[in-house]
Amino acid sequence: MQKPSIIKFGVLIELSRESGRGFCKGITEFASQISGFDPVFITPKTLKNQQALAGFDGFIARVMTDEIAKVLSKTGKPVVDIYYKKPHDGFAVVKTNHAKIGRIAAQHFLDRKFKHFAFCGSAGGRFSDYCRLAYQRTLVSEGYTCNAYEPIESTRYEFDSSVLVAEKLNPAPDRKSLIKWIKSLPKPIAVFCPNDLRAWQLLNVCKECGVDVPREMAILGLNNDAIVCGFCRPMISSVDPDCVAIGREATRTLMEMIANPHLAMKQIVRQVNPIGVVERASTEVYPLNPPWLSDALVYIHKNVSERLTADDVFKHLGLSHTTVDKTFRKVLNTTVQKEIADSRLKAARYLLANTNLSAAEVAERAGFGSSSYFMRSFTNKHGITPLAWRKANKE
Repeated sequence: MQKPSIIKFGVLIELSRESGRGFCKGITEFASQISGFDPVFITPKTLKNQQALAGFDGFIARVMTDEIAKVLSKTGKPVVDIYYKKPHDGFAVVKTNHAKIGRIAAQHFLDRKFKHFAFCGSAGGRFSDYCRLAYQRTLVSEGYTCNAYEPIESTRYEFDSSVLVAEKLNPAPDRKSLIKWIKSLPKPIAVFCPNDLRAWQLLNVCKECGVDVPREMAILGLNNDAIVCGFCRPMISSVDPDCVAIGREATRTLMEMIANPHLAMKQIVRQVNPIGVVERASTEVYPLNPPWLSDALVYIHKNVSERLTADDVFKHLGLSHTTVDKTFRKVLNTTVQKEIADSRLKAARYLLANTNLSAAEVAERAGFGSSSYFMRSFTNKHGITPLAWRKANKE
C-alpha cells in the first residue's frame, strides 16, 4: 500500500493544563520537522463521529476512559496514549518516569535537611500511586518514614477543565479530612503532592488552619503548571516532568507505527525522564536551628550563580565570621565556603544534565570564576570531566 503524501493524525489533549500545552508544543515541534506530518485537534465531540475519525492515519491522546479507548480502538488506526491510566491492547504508551519523579521529590526535601515527610494523594490513580511508592522507597532507604494521605473514592477527581469555575480553581473536595490530617502531622514537615492542583489545595487549607508554608509545611507539586504554581502566595515548587519531550516522543512513536503497521501489534512502552524541581517559595526553607541558618542556606542557593563569597554571606546575616562558621560546622558539618562550592557543583550538574551549554557556559552560569577552575573542581569531586559526566547522566 502506498503511504499517503500527507499523514493526518488526531490529537486529543485538553489545553486547560500546563501539561497539555507542553504535550502539544512537543507534538508541533516534532511535526514541523517532517514534511507532510499534519496534527489536527479533535474533541470528545469528534469521537462520536466514526466517519470523521476514519479520515485520520493515527491518534495521540490522553486516554482517560474506557469509552475513549473503545472508540479509538474501533478505528483500527495506531494510537499513542500519553495518559496511561490503564493498558489498552494495541495502544503504544509514552509516559513520564514516575519512579524518578518520586526519587527527585524525596531528594529535594532530603537536601533541605527535613526529618518528617508526607505524601498528599489525590486523583490520578496509578500516577498518584507510582509517585507515592517511589517517594516512600527513597525516604525509607535513607532511614525515614512517610505519612501518606489518600482521599476516599467519593472525593477523587480529574485535573481537567472541570476544576475551573469562573477562571478559579475548585477548592479541595475533601477539605475537612485534609484539615484533620494536617493538624495530626509533626512539624516542620515536607509534603509531596502528585499534581500542582493538589499542592494548591493543600496550600490553601494550610492557610485556613494557620499552618505556615514553608516554615511549618514545605509543599512540592508535580507538572510545573505556571498558572497554578505562580498565582498563589507563596508560589509553589514543582517537579517538571518535561511534557514537551513527552509530546515529541509520542509523535516520533506514532510516525514509526504508521510507517510500520507491525509495530501496532506490539506493546510499545516508552518513558521520558523529568527535568527536575523548579524551586519556588513553598520549599524555600531549611528546618534548622538557629533560624538564621536556614536564611543563610537559602541565600547561598539563590545567589550561587553570582560570584558569591563567604564574606557576602556574613554581611547578609549581619553576624561574625566566627559565629557563622562555628554554627555551620556544628549543625551541618561543613563551612560556608564548602557549602558555596557544593551549591555551585549542584547547579553545574543540573545545567549539564538539562541543557546543551558548553563547559565554559556552564562554569559561568554556575558562578565559577573560570572554566579551568570549574573543570578542576568538578573532576576532583566526581572523578570524571564535566562533559564525560554529561554523557553518562544526560538521559
